[in-house]
Amino acid sequence: MAKAVIQASKVGKFYNLSHEGKYYDLRDLIMDSPKNIWERIKKGNRRQKDSFWALKDVSFSVRQGEVLGVIGRNGAGKSTLLKILARIVPPTTGRITIDGRVASILEVGTGFHSELTGRENVYLSGSILGMKRSEIDRKFKKIVEFSEIDRFIDMPVKRYSSGMYVRLAFAIVVHLDPEILIIDEVLAVGDLSFQRKSLKKMQSIAKNEGRTVLFVSHNMTAVDSLCDRAILLEEGRLVAEGKTRDVIGRYMSDYVPDENESTVGKIQNRIGNGKIRIDNFWMENALGQRVSQIKTGDKCRFIFKYFAPNGEGQKDINVGFGVTSPMEQSLFIHYMDYTKQELAKCPPRGKFIFECPKLPLAKGQYKMSVRVTVGGEEADFIIGAINFNVGDGDFYHTGETVVQRHSPMYVDGSWQLEK
Repeated sequence: MAKAVIQASKVGKFYNLSHEGKYYDLRDLIMDSPKNIWERIKKGNRRQKDSFWALKDVSFSVRQGEVLGVIGRNGAGKSTLLKILARIVPPTTGRITIDGRVASILEVGTGFHSELTGRENVYLSGSILGMKRSEIDRKFKKIVEFSEIDRFIDMPVKRYSSGMYVRLAFAIVVHLDPEILIIDEVLAVGDLSFQRKSLKKMQSIAKNEGRTVLFVSHNMTAVDSLCDRAILLEEGRLVAEGKTRDVIGRYMSDYVPDENESTVGKIQNRIGNGKIRIDNFWMENALGQRVSQIKTGDKCRFIFKYFAPNGEGQKDINVGFGVTSPMEQSLFIHYMDYTKQELAKCPPRGKFIFECPKLPLAKGQYKMSVRVTVGGEEADFIIGAINFNVGDGDFYHTGETVVQRHSPMYVDGSWQLEK
């Protein structure tokens, strides 16, 4: 087992937000009225309460070559934790032990000298990491090529756009060989192609070079695909730690309501002429029992209960649904007409039933959109408002649960060898 290169023990960070002094001299006491004195005392007491713990008793460890995701809502303490790990701010309580050189990208505008050019900042950053000039010389071309800003490398960075700044900062830290890389949400500033390239690079340096990465992001798809483990912070405390998908599920449960709490019929955000309306949804297992969760690989049925508001049967019906991850990553779509099963007509009330012989989704929480057309016209379209859960299951019928981390989908098939 790889050694632990980061160990945090009961780390806390306390901030006092008061910037107004509390000094009150004898002259003030003599000149002020009793009312003003009382108001000042009350104000001072309020200021003493104007403070908070950004982190409280946070403990965890990270092993060499591991990619750890740090997730949580805004204000949960993620950036504060990374600043402590990067030794930008000291902890108020607790202890951090780090074995290795650390490079970080935490905020756009930090880490570079604004008056220096991109080239000069490359050499400055390398020297801060303890590298010799000859080492930086060897890597300089790769840094510039990766950053895609070769035309501007001799321009002062104060004239860079935020995207240019991030591209150069990221290229520097991944090519100057720090043992530990700390990345905040700052990558979201870059364009999509650069984000993909950066994520691929982080995967490579962790898996192939044995370096350690701490990654903060609100993009749960990126966290799921990149990170081996994750920790979840809430109001400065570590509330969950473990497999990435499990921790993401805990995080997303705060935002995804339980479908049992409200029926689909109450959803107001829908599109269509209303000739047919979906007013409920549930799942059934292979025994026809209504369930709140389906296991990966199990046979199941999705039930869409409907009614026609005018009380009349409808003709030429097509029904379909699409499944996405909680972060809107499209996974699959299925319509009746894909399999030539359009309905010539349907009664005023009933259930549209989709039967899945083998659910291909990995463990997690998912969102569903459902759409009904009548005579080729939009009747009811509910976007992403249906939620459901999938648990671990024996997809390949081997007697064991296969846990794959980098994809929300399983694919059935078989392997053969031919000479």
